[in-house]
Amino acid sequence: MVAVVLLVLSGLLASAVLVSDLFGVRAIGLVLADADDAEGLDLLDSLAALETAANGLSVFVLLATAAAFVVWFHRIRANAELFVPNGHRHGSGWAIGAWFTPVVALWFPWQLVVDCWRASAPVDPDGRRRIVSQSLVSVWWMAWIGSLVAPRIAGSLVRADSGFGTENERLEGVRTALQVEAAGSALRVVAAVLAVLVLWRLTEMQIARAAAVIPSAARSGPPVRAAAAAT
Repeated sequence: MVAVVLLVLSGLLASAVLVSDLFGVRAIGLVLADADDAEGLDLLDSLAALETAANGLSVFVLLATAAAFVVWFHRIRANAELFVPNGHRHGSGWAIGAWFTPVVALWFPWQLVVDCWRASAPVDPDGRRRIVSQSLVSVWWMAWIGSLVAPRIAGSLVRADSGFGTENERLEGVRTALQVEAAGSALRVVAAVLAVLVLWRLTEMQIARAAAVIPSAARSGPPVRAAAAAT
């Protein structure tokens, strides 16, 4: 259950950053209302230190989560190919490479997960695969991509406003950037929760599928239990 624990921890850290962003928006509002407001200035300084620490820790947690998730998915992909050898749009090597290759990382992983989702769907007594809604996978992926895009938009807003306008105008720009960053943090929390659900559901489908094809698989384990153990 390593991947699940790390995903939960990643979601908690994203929640901490979200709270910090929201308080930062409030602090800037206090400063804009009264430039001499000591409460607002102190709050901004404290939040900046908190967010720096949380973001620093998030990098390490994200790397560990990515490693655990990719190991899990590599096994899921191998199992899915046993169930449906010709039902995948990309080769097995992409089960790892797709997550780290620029540009294609925006949609290849989603396609890989969807193909595994379809291949792992339950089968009827006559051997036909049932159609299982993939909306959970799609919503998860959209939330994840949104969580990656939002911080870049926020950064561009800050750079665009730096050095231009009055102090209040620059603060307004920072507040807008913080609001965008908060949206990204919220999407990251949602993505972490949905990733746990995708991981859990896909693992359970593969265990059930293996048990249907090979009844002893539910007791003996390989190959599907290996994927479950990786979670």
